[in-house]
Amino acid sequence: MDADAGKLATPVCELLGIETPILQGGMSVYTSAELVAAVCEAGGLGILGGLRREPEVLRADIARIRELTSRPFGVNHVVSQLDPAGLEATFDERPPVLSLSWGVDAELFERAREAGMRVVHQVNSAEEAREAAGAGADVIVAQGSEGGGHVGFSSTMALVPAVVDAVDPTPVVAAGGIADGRGIAAALMLGAQGALLGTRFLATPEAPVGDRFREAIVAASGSDAVASTFLDDVLEIDWPGAQVRALRNPLLERWTEPAAWRAEAHALQPELMAALQGEEFVLAGEASGIIREVVPAGELVRRLTDEALAALRRAARLVDGLG
Repeated sequence: MDADAGKLATPVCELLGIETPILQGGMSVYTSAELVAAVCEAGGLGILGGLRREPEVLRADIARIRELTSRPFGVNHVVSQLDPAGLEATFDERPPVLSLSWGVDAELFERAREAGMRVVHQVNSAEEAREAAGAGADVIVAQGSEGGGHVGFSSTMALVPAVVDAVDPTPVVAAGGIADGRGIAAALMLGAQGALLGTRFLATPEAPVGDRFREAIVAASGSDAVASTFLDDVLEIDWPGAQVRALRNPLLERWTEPAAWRAEAHALQPELMAALQGEEFVLAGEASGIIREVVPAGELVRRLTDEALAALRRAARLVDGLG
């Protein structure tokens, strides 16, 4: 961060023990200890994804994060896809923040509080936000449908202020379609206290993806990120209320009718798994359209902070000019 640029501090920073209100999404196995630690060291909140991560690997990754940084970090679990052993590993390790999504479990919130963890809960509707805030979530993440991977059906611009109004005074963080400081500034104007970014952090050297994955994001336009239920239907995953946003690829181009791919789901599974492993099926959001380079995660956090401050100052000058 430019020493002369000032600070971008909101109340959620003090709550989570961070310096800048930038959170890195807990994107399953698309996160690494190195990515999380780099974000934390730069003043943001890095979050390790617990989904599809074996308990012993999860423990080792948490230990590695603690070797790399002494700053607060989070671990994410998807409530509707919960692995009990992975959850127990997380509670044994007691990260400062428990990040949750896709299902509200009040008992889980209470257990986290008793363990001394802050609860950051992602929602896709104002109704779910009220439920999560009522259950005791410390921070609500309002994720719009522009995001990558599993998303809901409401756009970020409409969802964020609705969630802010629904859960006040619980702090809200915006997610979905945000990849630069302008998006963070816009989120603050909508009433959020920060932003959570996923796709943008995949285009960093610390993200545990290959060059093909990163290059696909950098080369994509926003319209290349399309949402459907193809992935969940073919893999026979029950993920209520979600669609999956991914970059256009041969599978999605060839299979355009839900009835058709559902009828052939079992036969399509090997081809889909090969496409995922070969990085031909890239989960990414509409923010791909404004990502044009791979940037180290720590530098990215600092750049995002400076860009957001600059955008807010431009807005202030515009208002002054109108007045």
